[in-house]
Amino acid sequence: MKNRGIILAISACLMFLGVSSEASAKALYSYSDLFEEIVEIVEEHFYDSVRINQDFPAIKNTYRKKLPQVSTRKAFSALVNAMLRELNASHTYYLTPEDYEYFHLSALFSESPDIGALFQDQDLLYPTVGIMTQSFKERVYVVSVFSESIAEKAGLLKGDEILSVNGNPYTPIASLRPLVGTDVSFEIRRKEQAEPFKIVMKPVLVNPKQEMLDAQKASIRIIERAGNHIGYIHIYSYAGDEYHKGLLDAIAWGALKKADALIIDLRYGLGGAWPYYLNIFNRNIPTIETIDRDGRKSTVDSQWRKPAVYLVNAFSRSGKELLAFGAKNYPMVTVIGERTPGKTLGGRLFPLSNNDMLFLAVQSFRIDGVNLEGVGVAPDIEVPFDIRYCSGHDLQLEKAVEYLVDELSNENKRAK
Repeated sequence: MKNRGIILAISACLMFLGVSSEASAKALYSYSDLFEEIVEIVEEHFYDSVRINQDFPAIKNTYRKKLPQVSTRKAFSALVNAMLRELNASHTYYLTPEDYEYFHLSALFSESPDIGALFQDQDLLYPTVGIMTQSFKERVYVVSVFSESIAEKAGLLKGDEILSVNGNPYTPIASLRPLVGTDVSFEIRRKEQAEPFKIVMKPVLVNPKQEMLDAQKASIRIIERAGNHIGYIHIYSYAGDEYHKGLLDAIAWGALKKADALIIDLRYGLGGAWPYYLNIFNRNIPTIETIDRDGRKSTVDSQWRKPAVYLVNAFSRSGKELLAFGAKNYPMVTVIGERTPGKTLGGRLFPLSNNDMLFLAVQSFRIDGVNLEGVGVAPDIEVPFDIRYCSGHDLQLEKAVEYLVDELSNENKRAK
């Protein structure tokens, strides 16, 4: 089998865009060929050969029999994903240009010849207003609003329900693609049973990888509470060293340098972090004092030596789960929120002959001998949070602030 992808070691997934339409979908007879193409990739590359040999023959035959009922690309995608779910593995699903992840994963690996060819070696862009959404019981809710995004500036809040876009049902890509650069009316419900209202936004095309990096930088702020200065940063994606470098720079040189405590938000977005990122909390690293010719002194410290919190939830996936695990087992930062999802397999991206993609688990991982797949990481302090209709109020963030204020107070008492 030709190597069509690259290893995405413990990288999480969540967003993207492409150019496609139902009219360009394969004819009915070709869905059979595409199905067999996917089956071949799964049989050759899926990480668990025992499961493939014992269970997959019956699974694939069950869904092969359903192919004659498939007449649209959407129906084919649903059928294949239903089949893949029976493998009970993270980082394993079928992606079309209507999925966020189609673009987010492609942006991460745009240097790959196969991915570059798929987008004709042009800059990879997708339509966005700067939000992440999740469906709950067939309703769509905003779960994250990127800092300084179009949506934030327009007043959209975490927890808002999106009822429609220009009067049509909302889907992350299809709703925005034909309306880029135009005023788009989002019908929003902020409180359950409340009257809907409209927010007008103008979608833009951006590179999703750059979008997350810009949002991370814009998220940095100081929360003042009880005389304390608590730093906050949201790392939407950890799939690339540039995201961790942004955190390091903010601590050593930027707005977080003089904070009394730190909150690192790992909720939503992409994973991809490596355990060595925890070295930022290693206090056994010396500081440097610089002195200029006029005697002015300045301290350079690349480490965080004060109280800190990781915020996690059921969407803190993959590499972010490794950080949460390390933080708990080598006590250096407190983990607050909800249990992580246990999605820690290593995935590989396979472009398909119809320009869709297969994301497939090809490796398993253990951290200190522990397999987190299907298990996840329980927080030190559990804070359940139903985000629906929360009007932007974040219970988990508030708990993190409260905890750090108490920690700082206790430190001051011990110092006296």
